[in-house]
Amino acid sequence: MHYGHLRLAEEAREAMGLQQVLFIPTFVSPFRTGETLSEPAHRLQMLRLATRDNPYFAVSEVEISRGGVSYTIETVYALREQHPDAELYLIIGADALSDFMTWRCSEQIVQACTLLAGVRPDYDLQAVIHTLSETVRARVRPIPTTPLRISASAIRQRVRTGHSIRYLTPPDVIEYIHQHQLYLEP
Repeated sequence: MHYGHLRLAEEAREAMGLQQVLFIPTFVSPFRTGETLSEPAHRLQMLRLATRDNPYFAVSEVEISRGGVSYTIETVYALREQHPDAELYLIIGADALSDFMTWRCSEQIVQACTLLAGVRPDYDLQAVIHTLSETVRARVRPIPTTPLRISASAIRQRVRTGHSIRYLTPPDVIEYIHQHQLYLEP
């Protein structure tokens, strides 16, 4: 969790007038099954620390409680069941949108929610949108974002090599990373 994620969430919330933005850490990402990431409980706690000062942000354990590989479609259906009258949105970066058609049940995801795609600097969102199916394309809303070139993998690499991550992620998250000695191993 870093300031780029938080800023995208805040800008999407503001642009769409959202009452709440729900952060949902995966148990195991289907796109990172071969990678060693921090334990789900650590990622959950870092999310709580990063979002606790924003009254519009909340953290859900739905995917961690479910366990196994986390598929967005299952989460969307679970949220629909929990909040049957809510209008659901899925906030993703433009880079994730470029792979969206490879997600499990992508067409069903957009039947249940609208995609809010953060427009990143130097990224041709319109070219990506044209690669999507017509059904998906109709459910994408671009969200202009403040250009923050921060990546989670770069943060992990900086920690691993002993470099500062100050001003890349909230101080409480940095303290948690150091306290639990996260990201020291590749």
